[in-house]
Amino acid sequence: MATIAELGTRIELVSMDSHFHDISIALYEQKRERSRVALVHSYSSKDGVSERLDAVVDSMAILGGLERLDSDSSEVHFACGTWHRAAAKRAFLEACKLASDQAAEARPLEAADGRSGQEICVQGQGSGRYRVYAEGAEDESKSRAPAIARGLAKLAELDLDDDGVTVAFDCGQDHDEIVGLLLVRALNLRATLRDDAAASSRGTLAAPSAQEQT
Repeated sequence: MATIAELGTRIELVSMDSHFHDISIALYEQKRERSRVALVHSYSSKDGVSERLDAVVDSMAILGGLERLDSDSSEVHFACGTWHRAAAKRAFLEACKLASDQAAEARPLEAADGRSGQEICVQGQGSGRYRVYAEGAEDESKSRAPAIARGLAKLAELDLDDDGVTVAFDCGQDHDEIVGLLLVRALNLRATLRDDAAASSRGTLAAPSAQEQT
């Protein structure tokens, strides 16, 4: 991870934003006295960049449940007070996939699994705990729920209970938006991780002078 003194530590990057002149947009983590926050930033000086960043931040709020530090800020945090880095990165990536005029929608806590034909559902248990179960499994041994729970745990860095189907946020607070956002990705964890690796290998943050010319 690259560190820039003024911005913090870069934890995620979209090297070419297809919805706005192929500019680079990055997510920076900043350490505060008692917590961590993130900044959505671009070096580009093109007209309309601030509006594009606002749209990304607004989408992150809907998709991942993050909040702005204030109404004019591109800095975001989680209301629970705990910094969920993996979840923030995923919300950022998904938000950047949306055009500025495309409304973001919170994802449901159920999804169809094309591999098994099962309906995967996630049920909140309170205090940041979620149980994964599968409808349509012929018997328990063929349920995809344990695999999906492991996927959610890996993608969001959650705790996995001994029962193999319950995951939990260490903050003890509910995060329905994060779980809904990651559920579809957890259905095919291997492909998600492969895509992430490919995107990371392509990503380089262009210098300000280079972006000004794009």
